[in-house]
Amino acid sequence: MIELPKDAEGREIPLDTKVLYGDGGTARNIVYWVFTTDSDLEKEWRNCWRAVTDAGRKLDPELMHLTEPDSWEKLEEDLDKAAHARYVLCTYFGKEPHDCDFCKANGICDCRTVVMRDIASRIRKLSGEDR
Repeated sequence: MIELPKDAEGREIPLDTKVLYGDGGTARNIVYWVFTTDSDLEKEWRNCWRAVTDAGRKLDPELMHLTEPDSWEKLEEDLDKAAHARYVLCTYFGKEPHDCDFCKANGICDCRTVVMRDIASRIRKLSGEDR
């Protein structure tokens, strides 16, 4: 049985995925997927998935990300957007004000607690202290 390809974080990548991201957040447009068998290819390319980009490059999906990876710059942008918004907490999560049904904090009485925990978690991950 052939399993779906997995990204750098171990998440399964659907074969209809059109974009994968590098560690720095660079988007790569995926045109099609190739599963290699142990035919005449090099040993490290046997029985594995490769994503083929619109530029003709073959990418190892295990080195790519299904979603854009977080960065210090992205964290700063999110905080800056929230700091200048009327509904700070909703803006931080990229949601419309009071659109609680689809919010990460849904069901939590105090959204501030969820936002502060999310910021702390992102800082730990970005600084390599992922716990």
